[in-house]
Amino acid sequence: MLRHYYILDSMDEAASIEQELQSYGINKPQMHTLTNSDKSLGKHHLYNVERSLQQGVIKTGDIAVLVGVVATISILLVSYLLGWHTGPLSGMPVIIFALIVLAFCSWEGDHIGIQLPHINSSLFKTSLENGKTILFIDVEQTQELAINKIMISHPNLKPEGIATATPEWLIHQQNKYRGLLK
Repeated sequence: MLRHYYILDSMDEAASIEQELQSYGINKPQMHTLTNSDKSLGKHHLYNVERSLQQGVIKTGDIAVLVGVVATISILLVSYLLGWHTGPLSGMPVIIFALIVLAFCSWEGDHIGIQLPHINSSLFKTSLENGKTILFIDVEQTQELAINKIMISHPNLKPEGIATATPEWLIHQQNKYRGLLK
């Protein structure tokens, strides 16, 4: 899947585009709207970009877990090489300490990520400050033609780029979940 980024001037146009996209078979979980005006999103029933995705939580959390795993393996390896596992407590305090280090690294990574903007949010910072709306659309290869037709009919829509998107399996799971809620 590919993620298309577009900049819009009005929320009404974003709502109109989302309706057209749905008529072409592009589901709500494939569309995300980023704006500084959350009240307008609710009014227009637009699918908002989740707060965790607006911040750097996901990326720093992944990096921190990786650092935690390396630290945990290092602690367990050093304790094994030094023979601490043969002591009276049979290495249980070392295992607990290694798990605490892993948990701390994960927590600290998320804590740092909450304070950082997501890369996409920082790319669109000036547009958002100027009151613009950013529309992210995740499309499959078969939906490219439909999205091009819709975008041509909206002259105020400014294409801003293309990147990799949310995995297709996750979109399908979100659609199933929405179906269960209805």
